[in-house]
Amino acid sequence: MKSSYSRRPWLTPRKVYGTLLILVLAAAPVLYAKYRLDLRPVAAQGQSQQFVVAAGENAQGIATHLRAAGLIRDRNAFITYVNLHGLRPRLKVGTYAIVPNLSAAQIAELLAGGKTISKRLLVPEGYRLSQITAAAASLGIDKTAFAAALTAAHRQTFLTGKPANVDLEGYLFPDSYAVDADTTPTQLVNAMLDNFGKRVGPEYTQAFAAEGLTLHQGLTLASVIEKEVHNPADRPIVAQVFLKRFKTGMPLGSDVTTQYAADQLHVPFDTNLDSHYNTRRYPGLPPGPICSPGLGALDAAAHPATTDYLYFLSDKNGKTYFAKTYAEHQQNIVKYLQ
Repeated sequence: MKSSYSRRPWLTPRKVYGTLLILVLAAAPVLYAKYRLDLRPVAAQGQSQQFVVAAGENAQGIATHLRAAGLIRDRNAFITYVNLHGLRPRLKVGTYAIVPNLSAAQIAELLAGGKTISKRLLVPEGYRLSQITAAAASLGIDKTAFAAALTAAHRQTFLTGKPANVDLEGYLFPDSYAVDADTTPTQLVNAMLDNFGKRVGPEYTQAFAAEGLTLHQGLTLASVIEKEVHNPADRPIVAQVFLKRFKTGMPLGSDVTTQYAADQLHVPFDTNLDSHYNTRRYPGLPPGPICSPGLGALDAAAHPATTDYLYFLSDKNGKTYFAKTYAEHQQNIVKYLQ
């Protein structure tokens, strides 16, 4: 027996397609209305919050994270807007400030426009590499990757005078640096090195040369001055004391260099520590800088005072006292340190 169902004339393909078209057309206004509603802001007002678009993240992932952050009403509405307006390839990596009263359409345009906000890495004068690494890590820069960037080959020509056996300590110029979600450790290190090249230009190299120092030696001396004294008026005098000791073969006798050695070796401070950074035990400048000096310390090293002093000390309040002879220095120790 043949089925009567297969012979029903109203189930022809044309009628089926026609019926579906009518249903779609009837539903379109409803779907469009829902789409427009889903594009509305999640709130009339509210506090701005940071939103990060990570490298390699596509529109679907961005929409998922926006919805999870409570910044859009509907994930599919955001994706639809992005697709309809050709924004998918224009969504940019970065950190954005988004307020809840922005519509999904406005957020999509914001991300496509790349109007990011930047975190700032602050590198104060006197910071060491270890402190810079920790500060960068607090902004999301991976410590291992940052360490690799520090030891990689670098294009800056002023680094040709740096001995191969010392790292970039002292060469990352103290300043404020922008860190975005897509900032790589290599980019950050190069930004600090490039800044050093701009700020510590040929004039410093020439001034150091006039004192018989290379750029690396001048930078090393400046780093010691940075840690030894903070009073700008005292720094050129301290520079002169160290230079006179250096040129006559006397040990610098700086405790801050020995402290650096102890910290690097993870041992207690000891004036007998066997390290070439121990300038009580080994004459001459230490092998390299002990921190990133600022322009004040660099200026002092480049333009030392003219005095007869050979000794100095600082009391507990940071006031510096100078002496021409060891006997005078001993008197200062008794008077100001005991």
